[in-house]
Amino acid sequence: MPKGSPTAPAQISEDSHTMRRRLLYQMRKRGILETDLLLSSFAARHLADLPRADLDDLDALLANVDWDIFHWASGKTAPPPEIAQMPVFQKLRDHAARRGASIVRMPDLPAE
Repeated sequence: MPKGSPTAPAQISEDSHTMRRRLLYQMRKRGILETDLLLSSFAARHLADLPRADLDDLDALLANVDWDIFHWASGKTAPPPEIAQMPVFQKLRDHAARRGASIVRMPDLPAE
């Protein structure tokens, strides 16, 4: 998939609950600690309340390279226009701006 593409591969008949669980896993296991911390803390705070359209955009955002996501969210580089206009990306960018105010660790997984 091209960098910055707003279209992620469709998950056949994936309900919102299953999608949230998959996205949570993908946000915790990126491979680069900085991105893991940013995305996992964002997921802990926002994932449960995101509407389906934001989940779809988040899925597309996660198809990008870890360092690109981190640099876009932290404001180090400008994201492609199709990423910048995503409401969920704006929430992620706001989250990244506030994140430096506290010690960050990987959030615990929710109990089921």
